[in-house]
Amino acid sequence: MEKEDKRGIFFGVIGVLTLIVAIIGASFAYFSINAQSEEDALTVQAATVQIVYNDGESVAIQDIIPSTEEIALRAYTRAQGEGSSSYTPCIDDNNRTVCGVYEFTLTNEGTNAVNVTAKVTPTALDVEGGEVGFSNLNFIMYDITDDEESGSELHRGTMSYSEFNLFASEQSISGESTAKYRLFVWLNEAGADNDPEQGAIFKGTVKIDVPGAGSGQITGVAD
Repeated sequence: MEKEDKRGIFFGVIGVLTLIVAIIGASFAYFSINAQSEEDALTVQAATVQIVYNDGESVAIQDIIPSTEEIALRAYTRAQGEGSSSYTPCIDDNNRTVCGVYEFTLTNEGTNAVNVTAKVTPTALDVEGGEVGFSNLNFIMYDITDDEESGSELHRGTMSYSEFNLFASEQSISGESTAKYRLFVWLNEAGADNDPEQGAIFKGTVKIDVPGAGSGQITGVAD
C-alpha cells in the first residue's frame, strides 16, 4: 500500500512538471510567432544627384544622402529636445534627409524571461531592373525601453545584403514586460566611394527569434 502511495505521488509530480513545460511552451510559441515585422518593413532609398556628392550639389528629392555619424545623430536628436518643434527628425539645415529610424516593440506575455535575437533579412536586389546597392549604409541599434530619447547602444555595423544581426548578443526580456528598440540608419560619407550608391536601395525584413523555441519544442501555426 505504501509503495502504491509513493508511486501515486511520483506521477502527480510528473504531471505538474509536464503542465509547467506546456505553459512555457505556449508562451514561447506566442512570442515567437508574433514577433516579426511585415515584409520589407525597413526600406532605405538613396538620393540621385546630377554628378557626384559634392558640397553645394543640389539634391532635388528628399531621400537619404551621405553624412557623418555626428551630423546624422544631431539631425535626429535635436528634433527631440527643447525647441524641437523647429526641427524635423533626420532633416539637416539644408532640408536634406541624412538618416532614418525604424522602431519596434517586443512584448513577452509569458511569466518567464526569454532571450531574443534580432536579424534583418535583406530583399534581393533586382539587378536586371537596374537596382544598385549600398556599401556604406551603417546602423546603430538602441534599447529605448527606459529612455526613449537617447536609449542605450546595443550594436553597430554595416547593413549588408546577406542576413545580419541587429543585436551583438541575445537580449533578455523579463516575463510580462515590454522592450522597445530603435534602429538608426545613415549613409556614411565616404567621398568618391559614395558615387556608385546614387539611387541605391535597401529593403529588408526584421525577424525576431527565440533561441531554444525551435521546431519540435513548441507547437503553433503562423498564418
